[in-house]
Amino acid sequence: MSANEDQEIGDLEDSKAFILDLAWPELYPEAAPQISLDAFFNNRISAETKQLILSQLEEQVEANLGTAMMYTLFEWAKENQEALMENHKPVVALISSIDASANMAKKKEKKEQLTKSQKRRILSRTGGKDDE
Repeated sequence: MSANEDQEIGDLEDSKAFILDLAWPELYPEAAPQISLDAFFNNRISAETKQLILSQLEEQVEANLGTAMMYTLFEWAKENQEALMENHKPVVALISSIDASANMAKKKEKKEQLTKSQKRRILSRTGGKDDE
């Protein structure tokens, strides 16, 4: 069993903020924690920047292995936030709102399928004959 801890690094209104998720294994602090940047909030961070953050944090884990390091890792990330996010350029969503609204319009244009009983009622109202 492991424990998880999420920590906001920076003010979430700041474009250089990120959420750091650490999972602590049973053998912690002798075993390294699992570090993740998979929080939905972090989707705007490029893969290269995420990899840089993770590799820098892994170095800190190795330096502190065998000692309690949760507070140390979070504080290190906060102190080094600017350097970690130095080359950060927000990732733009692939689907724009224009594309999304166009897709919704296409779905609305699709004609509704009538059931057999609905077709029979229409035929009976218009004077058509049912083949059954």
